[in-house]
Amino acid sequence: MFSSQKETSTSFSPLQQHFLTRLRRLLRLRKEQSNKLNEGGLRLIDRAIYTSYCDAADCGVTIAAQQLLQRYAAPTRER
Repeated sequence: MFSSQKETSTSFSPLQQHFLTRLRRLLRLRKEQSNKLNEGGLRLIDRAIYTSYCDAADCGVTIAAQQLLQRYAAPTRER
């Protein structure tokens, strides 16, 4: 799951860019739709976000993926 590839460059390969774009899209979707989705819908999006994060990490762009997660971090819903 962890890659030895360094993340010193802001230039990403097409595969790395694909996973980061997918992660960004899912994070934006969760932020925009969180008030409209039930608990099951949120769980599905969260699992897709986690999977996309893992894919990005496997491709060696862990830091960029973590930055996206921090940028789109949403406060948790109170029950």
